[in-house]
Amino acid sequence: MNLKRKKHLLPYALLLIIHSVLLFYTFYKNKDRKRLFILLVSNIGLAYFFEYFVVNLFNGYSYKPGVFKNNYIDKIMGAILSQAIYVPFTALFITAFRLGWKYKLVTVIYFGVVEAFYVRLGIYTHMWWRTIYTVFLLPIYFFISDKWYEQLKKGNPAIQFFSLYHFIVVTCVNVLFIKAVRNKVKFGRGYFHSWREHFILVPLYSMVIALFSAWQLKDSKGYNIGKVMGFQLIIDNVLERGSWLKVNGEHKLNHYLSQLTMSILSIFYRDLVYKNKANS
Repeated sequence: MNLKRKKHLLPYALLLIIHSVLLFYTFYKNKDRKRLFILLVSNIGLAYFFEYFVVNLFNGYSYKPGVFKNNYIDKIMGAILSQAIYVPFTALFITAFRLGWKYKLVTVIYFGVVEAFYVRLGIYTHMWWRTIYTVFLLPIYFFISDKWYEQLKKGNPAIQFFSLYHFIVVTCVNVLFIKAVRNKVKFGRGYFHSWREHFILVPLYSMVIALFSAWQLKDSKGYNIGKVMGFQLIIDNVLERGSWLKVNGEHKLNHYLSQLTMSILSIFYRDLVYKNKANS
C-alpha cells in the first residue's frame, strides 16, 4: 500500500475504532441485546437504502478510503463503512441510552465537522451533496431509530417484517460485495460493463430476493426453504440467460452454496425477529 492510500485509510480507520468502541459499550451496558441487534441491522438496512439512491444512482458524493486500487470499488467500500458502521452504530448508541435532543445535536455537529474535514483532506468529495443535507437528515434518522426500537418492543408486525427484510438485504448486499471484489460474480448487461452498473443492479437484486424471502418467512408454518432457494435459482438463471449476471465458472457451485446458506440464515433471522416477545 502506497503512502497516499495510507493517508486516506488512517482517518477512516480512526472513525472505525471510535464507533466500534461505541458499539461494544452499547451491548456491554444493555441487557436487551437481541432486540438491539435487530435494531442495528434495521438501521444499517435503512442507511443502505438511502445510500443506494444518493451514491449508487445519483452520485451525490464519493468516498476515498484507500482500501482498494479500483476507485469505484473503493467508493463503495467507503459507503459500507459509513452506512454500516459509523452512522448506524451511533444511532444505536443514542437509542439504547435514550439520549435526548441535546446529545443528538452534539452528534449531528460532530458528523458535520467530520464530513467538512474529510472534504478538506480530499478523502471525501461532494458532487451535488452538501454538508447541510447531512446535518438536516441525521436527526430524522435518529428519530426513526428511536421509534423503530419502540415498535420492536411492542411487537409491531410491520416493523418485525421489515426488520427481517433488512436482515436479508444487508446479508445479500454484503456477500455479493465480497464476491464481486474477489471476481466471482458480476452484474451488468453484456460482456463489458462498468462497476457503476454492477452496484446499481446488486441492491435491486437483493431487495427482490429479500422481499420474497421475508414474505415466505413471516408465516413460520408456511415457510419452505425450497421456495426461497428455487426463487433465487430462477432469478439467477433468467439473469444469466439474459447476460445480466456473470458467475465465474469455477465458482458457480460456491455461488449456489452461498445462496443456500443465506436461505438457511434467513430462518435464523426469522426466529430472532419473531421470537422476541413484546415488552420483554
